[in-house]
Amino acid sequence: MQVSPKKVVIIGFDAPIVKSIKRCVKEGKMPNIAKLIQTGVWADNCLVPHPTITPPNWTTIVTGAWPGTHGITCFHIHKPGTGLDSNNTYEAFNSQDCQAEYIWEAWERADKKSIVINYPTTWPPRMKKGVQLGGFGLHINDWRHDKSGKYLGIWDYLHLLSDDQCITTEELPFADVVSLEDTGHTWKNLPPAKRSLSAKFKYGARKTRIKVTPVTYYVLVQDTDGNGYNKVSLSKSQDGNDIFLTLKQGEWSNKVSDIFETEEGKKKAFFMCKLIELSSDASKLNLYVSQPVHYGGWSFPDDIAQKLEPLNGLPLRAMEDSVNLGWIDTQTYLERAELENTWFAEAAQYLMTNNEWTLFALHAHIPDHTYHFLFHHNDPVKSKTDLETCQKVEDIFYDSLDKMVGKIFTAAGEDTLKIIVSDHGAVPTEDRMSPEFKNFSIQPLLTKAGLTAYKTNELTGKKEVDWTKTKAISQRSVYVYVNLKSRDPDGIVEPGEEYEKVREQIINLLYDYTDKHNGKKPIAFAWKKEDARILGLYGDRIGDIVYGVHAWVSGEHGRQLTTGDYGMGSMKGLFIINGPGIKKGAVLDRNVWLVDVVPTICYSMNLPIPKTVDGAVIYQVFEDIDFKSKETETLRKNYERVKTALEGQQSLTHSYDE
Repeated sequence: MQVSPKKVVIIGFDAPIVKSIKRCVKEGKMPNIAKLIQTGVWADNCLVPHPTITPPNWTTIVTGAWPGTHGITCFHIHKPGTGLDSNNTYEAFNSQDCQAEYIWEAWERADKKSIVINYPTTWPPRMKKGVQLGGFGLHINDWRHDKSGKYLGIWDYLHLLSDDQCITTEELPFADVVSLEDTGHTWKNLPPAKRSLSAKFKYGARKTRIKVTPVTYYVLVQDTDGNGYNKVSLSKSQDGNDIFLTLKQGEWSNKVSDIFETEEGKKKAFFMCKLIELSSDASKLNLYVSQPVHYGGWSFPDDIAQKLEPLNGLPLRAMEDSVNLGWIDTQTYLERAELENTWFAEAAQYLMTNNEWTLFALHAHIPDHTYHFLFHHNDPVKSKTDLETCQKVEDIFYDSLDKMVGKIFTAAGEDTLKIIVSDHGAVPTEDRMSPEFKNFSIQPLLTKAGLTAYKTNELTGKKEVDWTKTKAISQRSVYVYVNLKSRDPDGIVEPGEEYEKVREQIINLLYDYTDKHNGKKPIAFAWKKEDARILGLYGDRIGDIVYGVHAWVSGEHGRQLTTGDYGMGSMKGLFIINGPGIKKGAVLDRNVWLVDVVPTICYSMNLPIPKTVDGAVIYQVFEDIDFKSKETETLRKNYERVKTALEGQQSLTHSYDE
C-alpha cells in the first residue's frame, strides 16, 4: 500500500525561466533540483493564471482558487464603486482582500500547524496557530502600506526603519553625496596611517515606515602605507576607539548592530556594508550600506522574529533598484541576494526544528528582480554577448536558490512531500536595445480613438483625465474599463446598447493595431469580461475588457500569455513534486494548472481541502493512481471482517444444566 507523506514543503521561486533551470540542471549547476527531478516528477506544461503576475498567482497556489474566486486579480486591486483612475487602485498584498481560504486555514480544522515565510498577500496573518514571517510585500522588509494601514502609491514601499543607502563622492541618484576632508585635529585615537580623510552622514532616514531619528556615522578613509587610500572605516564618533567596521575595496563587513530611536521606542537593528569602490586618491568613494533590519513587527507570534537574530545572512529587501541607480554592481547585487537566501534557509531550519508543523511554505523573489534588471539592459535574442551575460548571472542566482532548497529539504526529512513551484516565468522584449524601441501601451490607442479624453487642471497645470468625456480607460496590467453609468462615480456610458457598442469598438481597436516598427500585431486576445471566465477571471474586480499580448511584447511578464515563449524566455510555470508515493523520474505532458497544487497536496496528505478550491488532483504524479480507491477498499473489507467477527461473538449461546 502506498505510504502517505507526513509533511509537505512548498518552495516558490518568483519568475524563474523553466528553460534556464533545465539548462542549469543539465550542466550540473543545480544538483539539489536535479535530484528532485530525477527522483520525482517534472511538469513540462505548468500553466499559470492570467495576468502572469505576482499577487494573484501566489494566492492561487496556496488557495487552489482562480483569481476570479479569490479576488486578487492583478498586482493592484480595484474595488467596484471607486474611480477608474489608477490612483484608486492599491497593491494587492493584504490578506483581507483574499476571498478564498488558504490551505493552512483549512488544515487548522484538522489541528495542523504551518510555517509560512515571506509569502505574498498573506499579511495580516489569518492563521490561528503556527508561525508566519512577512507576507505584506515581496520581501520581509518591504511594506506596501503605512503603519496606519493606509495603502501607498501605485508602486511604492516602506521599511520598518529605513531603506539602504549609498555613501559616495559621486553624483548618483538618491545617494548620500559626501565631501572627504582632512581629519586635521578633529579626530583622536586615529588608527596608524600616512593620510586620513573623513566625512559624516545620517543613517536611517530613507523610506521609513515609522518615525526614526537617524544616527550619525563618520566615514574614515585612510592611506595606510603611503601607496594610496586603501581602507575605509565607519565610526560612531570622531574617535578611533568607536570604529565598528573597517573594509578594503570589494569586502563586505560582518553583520553589525545599533540602537535606533523611533516613535515606538528604541529598536535594535542589524546591517552590513560593502566597499564598492575606493580610488587611490580618494576622489571616488562608493560605500554601500544595507537597510537596518529590525527583528520585530513582521512575525506571528510577535516574539518569533527576535529568536532569529543570530542566524547568518539578513532578511533584506534585495531588489534591483540599487544596481539600476548605479549604487552597486551586478556582483554585489547577487551577493546581497545570497544573504537573503542564506537567511531564508537558516530561518527555515530553525523554525522546522523548534516548532510543530505539517505544512511549510516559502517564497523567494530573486529570479523576478534579476530578469527585470537583465532584460532591461540586455537583448539575449539578438546579441550572443548579451545572452552569455544573462546566463552567467543565472548560473549564480540559481546556484544560490539550489543551495537554499537543499538545506530546507534536508531539514524537512525524508517523509515529506516536496514541491518547487513558481507564479509565472519571464521573457525578454523584442529589440529592447534598439534606438527605435518603444514600450507598448494600449492607452494611446484609446486616446487617439477618442475613448479617453484629457484636460489641463487650472490649479496645478497638469494634464488629467476628463471624465465627462471619457468612455473607456486602460487600467492595471490587462484590463480596459468602460466608464459606466450606475457603476462608476463619473460614468457617462449608458448600460445596454451603448455599453456593448463601446466594448466592441475597444476590441476591434486592439485587434486592428499593428506595430509600425516590426509589422507585428502585439495583441494576442481581447475579450469581453464574461468570456474571460475560461481564464479563471470573473467577478467585480476585473475590467470590462480583458486582453493579453504575445511573448515578445515589452514587459517581462504580466500581460504575456501563459504559454508565451520568446528567445531564452518562457512564461510557463515551474512545478516539481517529490516524496512518498510520487513517481520517480517522470515527466508530465498534461497541463498542470496552479489551482491543482493544493488539491493534490490535500489528496496526498489526507487533510482538509480549502472550501473555495477550484482545482483538481494531478493524479498522474502518483506511483499508484488508484491508491485512494485501494485504501478505501481495504478499509471496507476490514470493516466487514470486524463486523462479521463481532456478529459471530454476539450470536454465541451456551446453556448449562443445573
